Amino acid sequence: MAFSSSFDVTDRLGRVRDSLFRFSIAKLIAVLGIGVVIWLVFVPLAALLLTAFSEDTIYGPGDFTLQNFVSAYTRWHLLTLFWNSVVFAGGASVLTLLIGGFVAWAIERTDMPGREVFHNLTLLSFALPGLLTTMAWMLILSPNVGWVNSLLKIGFGLEAAPFNIYTMSGMIWVLASHYFPLAYLLLGPAFRSLDVRMEEAAYMSGARQSHIARRVTLPLMKPAILSTLLLLFIRGIESFEVPRLIGNPARIEVFTTDIQAAIRGAVPELGVASALSLTLLAICVFSVYLYRRATRNAEAFATITGKGYKPTRMKLGVWRWPLAILMGFIFAFALGLPVATLVWQSLFQKPTLPFMAGAGEMTLDNYRFIIDYPIFADAVKTSVSLGAMAATLIVGLTFLMAWIAQRAIPRFGWMLDLLAFLPIAFPSIIVGASILFAYLILPIPVYNTIWILLIAYVTLYMPYGMRFASGGLVQIHKELEEAAHTSGASYGQTFRRILLPLLVPVALSAWIYIFVLAVRELGASIMLVGPGTHVLGTISLTMWEEGGSYGAVCALGVIQIAPLILIVALLRRLEHHVQGGGHG
Repeated sequence: MAFSSSFDVTDRLGRVRDSLFRFSIAKLIAVLGIGVVIWLVFVPLAALLLTAFSEDTIYGPGDFTLQNFVSAYTRWHLLTLFWNSVVFAGGASVLTLLIGGFVAWAIERTDMPGREVFHNLTLLSFALPGLLTTMAWMLILSPNVGWVNSLLKIGFGLEAAPFNIYTMSGMIWVLASHYFPLAYLLLGPAFRSLDVRMEEAAYMSGARQSHIARRVTLPLMKPAILSTLLLLFIRGIESFEVPRLIGNPARIEVFTTDIQAAIRGAVPELGVASALSLTLLAICVFSVYLYRRATRNAEAFATITGKGYKPTRMKLGVWRWPLAILMGFIFAFALGLPVATLVWQSLFQKPTLPFMAGAGEMTLDNYRFIIDYPIFADAVKTSVSLGAMAATLIVGLTFLMAWIAQRAIPRFGWMLDLLAFLPIAFPSIIVGASILFAYLILPIPVYNTIWILLIAYVTLYMPYGMRFASGGLVQIHKELEEAAHTSGASYGQTFRRILLPLLVPVALSAWIYIFVLAVRELGASIMLVGPGTHVLGTISLTMWEEGGSYGAVCALGVIQIAPLILIVALLRRLEHHVQGGGHG
């Protein structure tokens, strides 16, 4: 009997010791993970602050000074910068929300035919880099070379071009046409989960459609609408491609282009650029605060419960096909027209009117020129390698961090989740600038190498990996891990043998999505590429601004877009397989 009691005590002590050991390992991994995230987030931010409050010297930051802020904030055009940035971002976010919200309503709430096709088109649109769509719209609506303006002038005998892309409204349209699929993806789940019976009850009570929309639908959609609007505003305020290509010729300056000009000028003004960056960063951080506040109590507006929830679609009757035709026009105009323009123009040496006599002979010379371009192969290799490395590192880091935040140390997990989400507030141009400042100061030899670009990409896209990881992990019930622990499995074995196989589909989706984003990246890249480093975005911008052949630049765009579309199609196929069926 004494022997049995002694054995039980020893066994319990062994299990306690093993539990403490596993907990210690988890704490160690958590500390290392938090350390990596802190380094990625706060080291560049600290360098940005140091540079903002220091004199510019040839040896790096000098003595403490406030002159950078005096120079930045006493310039006559500061108010113009602020006004242009807010109007551009605000106008683009509202227009994007209206278009994306209408598309989301049509696809998710109605019985319109072709919903699956339109849903797939929104996913494929993520393969279109913003730089290339901006170039395409310039070739469409430029007063000088825009083919739509030229056709209208010929057809109606106009002396002046009826459209001018080099305006604030032109900038707003270009950004909205590129981002409305994002608004659809953000609003789609909210429309999908809205129980239509609430609207039917109001209709049966005699309420008109306008009254139902104002008093029932919009209040229920309020959290999703506000959070989408704020996120779109953040994306707009940090936009770089549209202001650089359209705003600069139109003399419409915004924060992102002014910061880049200060750093890349003949006499770099790093301190002034840092001071301006802090203002833009403050706007973005405040917007993220509002975004998180808007989504904090979203459960109060939930309509999906366990009490007979039944999602249904609106019956449009005779309006089904007219709505489908209208939806097809939106996609054809906003997405198809730019892509078709790039493809068409890539077959000619100079801007050419489509389907007009005298258009010239089609040729593949532009594609041959790009293939033989000295730095093209190097740019492809660098972009693909950086995209693959960034996606792999982000998926590995964020899935581990999400597990620690939700499972290992849930009490403090919100801090880690917040740290990983924080870079969403950093515009890519500021990430590039702050990382540039950090590694000019720190004795770490990554400046003018691809490794500094890798650091920037991991920092930029870490929030997206964290969202994928958290969303995937929350769907796996804890009882699977509890059963493994009861059987004596360690945290590492549980993660490797149970969680990892279940998370593979989500991890693959995250990897592909982040890879596409990284290959498209321009804002941070243009700040960090060295003399011997080239990526696809920077060589496209350089070729365009150097006034070379428009056809060659379009050919480069088509070469970029085609494989990215295939990659996004693979992502959709993977989603379809995981969900066990189609959308809608």
